[in-house]
Amino acid sequence: MTGLSRWPGGERRKASKRKTRRAVTPTKAVPVWRASMPVLWTGRAGVFRRDVGDGEHAEVVIEGRVYRVRIGELQ
Repeated sequence: MTGLSRWPGGERRKASKRKTRRAVTPTKAVPVWRASMPVLWTGRAGVFRRDVGDGEHAEVVIEGRVYRVRIGELQ
């Protein structure tokens, strides 16, 4: 695709770039968490235990205690 199209009279013109930009918009990457993976939560180091199952929360073990946290808060 060259990005060029023609007017009704046959003269060439440049196509709109707006459609091209919309077609190649990147999607946000979602991290994959695995059991026993080191994580940070509110500045404290811990270990990812498991996904709770609702897609928003996970269990993290910090200093022997299990915390239920939002996945979006993990680093």
